[in-house]
Amino acid sequence: MNKIIAITGGIGSGKSTALKIVEKLGYKSFNADLTYKELLLDEDFVIKISNEFSITPLIENGKKVLDRKALSKLVFEDEKKLNKLNALTHPAIMQKMIDNAKMEKGLKFCEVPLLYEGNFDTLFDFIFVIIRDDTDRINSVKIRDGKTLEQIEKIIKNQFNYTKIEENEHTFIIENDGDEDCLTEKIKVAIKKIS
Repeated sequence: MNKIIAITGGIGSGKSTALKIVEKLGYKSFNADLTYKELLLDEDFVIKISNEFSITPLIENGKKVLDRKALSKLVFEDEKKLNKLNALTHPAIMQKMIDNAKMEKGLKFCEVPLLYEGNFDTLFDFIFVIIRDDTDRINSVKIRDGKTLEQIEKIIKNQFNYTKIEENEHTFIIENDGDEDCLTEKIKVAIKKIS
């Protein structure tokens, strides 16, 4: 069964844990962050981003690489520029991730942080939405990223509200309300439903 499944959810919901679980279960997995790093090895992609933001690519080992510090400085406090960067990079990341997944057989899983924000939900055969209590999400992000409560609450407020998603034959809501073993069992149940 050749199907591509998106794993999505808000910050701290457990997307990365869910991706690790499907890997342990023997399925191929793909990650948006790693796909972006892969794209940054493509000089044409680097030149395109650099030109859009009028920054000069750096040269490393004879290859043009993105000046990520300069780019971060530009988009850090400018929402318009950040949105412009996302509009350029997110479709490219999605396309590359889907292309990579299509090369594999069986069920393939892609961790997609901004699935609904980018209207990428139609690119996938199925969607696993990981939801979690806000307190647990906040505590998880505090430990993982060292962010303050205010920073995390601001991120959550600006993100898509995944609790509004309704389960259907295409979309599975998986509540992350226990330990990793509990989440594993819930993921196994969802996989069984689609296979």
